[in-house]
Amino acid sequence: MLLRLKIFRRLIDLKPWVALVVIAMSGSACQRIVEIDIEERKPRLVVEGRIELIKEDPRGLQRIHLSTTDAFFSNRETPPATGAEVVVSDDQGGVFPFGETGPGLYEISDLVPTIGTEYTLRIEWQDDVYRSTARLMSVPSIDSLYFEFAEKSILTDSAGFRATIDFVDPSGIANYYLWEQLVGEENILSPDPGNVVNLIGKDEFYDGEVILGYQPNDEVVFDTGQQVMIRQIALSRDDFDYYFAMFEQNALGSGNPFSIPPASVRGNVENLTRPGDVALGYFEAAEVSVAEAVVPAR
Repeated sequence: MLLRLKIFRRLIDLKPWVALVVIAMSGSACQRIVEIDIEERKPRLVVEGRIELIKEDPRGLQRIHLSTTDAFFSNRETPPATGAEVVVSDDQGGVFPFGETGPGLYEISDLVPTIGTEYTLRIEWQDDVYRSTARLMSVPSIDSLYFEFAEKSILTDSAGFRATIDFVDPSGIANYYLWEQLVGEENILSPDPGNVVNLIGKDEFYDGEVILGYQPNDEVVFDTGQQVMIRQIALSRDDFDYYFAMFEQNALGSGNPFSIPPASVRGNVENLTRPGDVALGYFEAAEVSVAEAVVPAR
């Protein structure tokens, strides 16, 4: 389950002074109506893609989501980018065309990736050609997933079970991590600035160590009987830097357009046709360790 990038799609294409005026208006109690002439730009492509190798159950199903930016005052759902040609190739000569199985959703069922292989994404959409490359990184296994109960205190907002994992960080190499925590199909971890030290990590201070009792988010509590999944995902250094910048800007946040600064985070998808009009979003390749468990009775 790919962590869907809820990228800020409104202020991102405004001129800086226009964005500042809009933000200033949002915090004012003044009731005066101010008309602002906003120049609408051509929609930009947004790419959300990860080639995944599930460590415990390798399979060939891969998904890439394509959507677009929208007009600043639009109330529509994020527009899907339909009719694109999506192909992933590898450095071993393999070519894997993705078919559109739903609006903006492109899938393939027989791409089982391998660690260390470099994958290249090529997208043709509305007369533009886009490209990105990523090398599939390995990840250590989650050795155990269990739940620790904590009472409400000055350090915890509520009493309940917290999801907890153990794993061993490989020694002698730089490792970068992303954690997802799901109930059913829903990723319940909020990727906001407060969670930047929980949801992503690097082993700068624990290289080669046994990690015991790590909680991807100790603010999330579970009820007895819930089925919980933790996904431990390998990141490259560039992936880590991208996620860190996104979290810091809250570009993946609640959807409130005035809660984040009017700036975009540069992804890794280039526009070969018009280099100045890059796509938003990111393409990566990663091994993923998955663990599931049911919350026990207290």
